[in-house]
Amino acid sequence: MKLISPDTTKCVKCYACTEVCPMKVIGISASGFPEPKSYAYRLCINCGYCVDICVFDALHHKVRKQRSSDPGAAIRRYEEMKKKRKSEQEIK
Repeated sequence: MKLISPDTTKCVKCYACTEVCPMKVIGISASGFPEPKSYAYRLCINCGYCVDICVFDALHHKVRKQRSSDPGAAIRRYEEMKKKRKSEQEIK
């Protein structure tokens, strides 16, 4: 089993999981679904943000079997990233 695996019947390919990952170990497969990069096992810190951010409950993590005790942390990180990206685009 891979470190992370999407439920392809639930995943809507929004890629929030790839964006929120602080270690950038989630890529996109040829079919457009999230998949772990080859070095994921070595770099993943098992924070669970990828699982917590998925509102469709479509991503499964081999180590993090359940959502974290503070799923809001992933949402806060994602919102901060969106703000940063927006401000960077405004500067250009």
